[in-house]
Amino acid sequence: MLLSILIPTYNLSCYKLVYDLQQQLISSGVEYEIIVADDGSRDQVSVIANLKINELDGCRYLRRTENVGRAAIRNVLAREAKGEWLIFIDNDAKVERPDYIARYIATALENKGNAMVFPGGLYHADSCPSPLVTLRYRYEKEADCHRRADERNLDPYSRFTTFNVMIHRDVMKHVMFDEQCHEYGHEDTLFGQQLKAAGIKVMHIDNPLQHVGLESNEIFLKKTVTAIKSLIAIKGKLEGMSQLEVTAEKICRWHIAWFVRILFHLAKPIMMKNLRGTNPSLFVFKIFKLGTYLDLLKA
Repeated sequence: MLLSILIPTYNLSCYKLVYDLQQQLISSGVEYEIIVADDGSRDQVSVIANLKINELDGCRYLRRTENVGRAAIRNVLAREAKGEWLIFIDNDAKVERPDYIARYIATALENKGNAMVFPGGLYHADSCPSPLVTLRYRYEKEADCHRRADERNLDPYSRFTTFNVMIHRDVMKHVMFDEQCHEYGHEDTLFGQQLKAAGIKVMHIDNPLQHVGLESNEIFLKKTVTAIKSLIAIKGKLEGMSQLEVTAEKICRWHIAWFVRILFHLAKPIMMKNLRGTNPSLFVFKIFKLGTYLDLLKA
């Protein structure tokens, strides 16, 4: 069995992640390749650091000069891969469990011919690493409460994420990432919807990686707006998988969207002060997302 570890990256060094994965792969005795695809990084410091990946046995760093987007770069990796099983990992992941690779190998051997897609999950540190990232940290820690495999398997397709997932290569012959998702947000949810439509079984397992790429409150707010724009661009494709989209559609059907927009603009300065601070409210964040969605939908 040949394993292909596939890591898209942009403006971030992931040499340590690749090295840690390689050490586990060597210990497992399995055939492997690790491919890192750089989606047009402009940060030369990270590019130089990532070039060292080519010095590791079985590892390749592919640098693209043009940014093709979050979905397209994953399709590039899938086409480059030669393995029977493909493991997609985001570049801001950290390997802490010594049996991470072993668990995926055991899962592949035990479930051959059954499920074809195995999301492993993710988690976050017990304490916030910086007061500057409190919004993203609180948002993710609330989500961590529902990220056990048994909970994810209650609704396996809508809870799908590409942060850490093993996929049989035959799946990619039928389902590729929708390249309409160029900017941040929803390429993984849409991929889950495509898997569901194709009748491909997804089985969530507990084999998580730690997510360490927490942005500052200001950057996370900007990325949230980008994600909402992406959601509007693919409007209707997620078929109820986005709670934000479902709620906004109800408000529009009730013909009160205009009123919500007025309230949003009146309250926005106070909301932004809260969300940019060191003690942000997740309730305020939900209202911010709803108001932003309705505002952008009108535009």
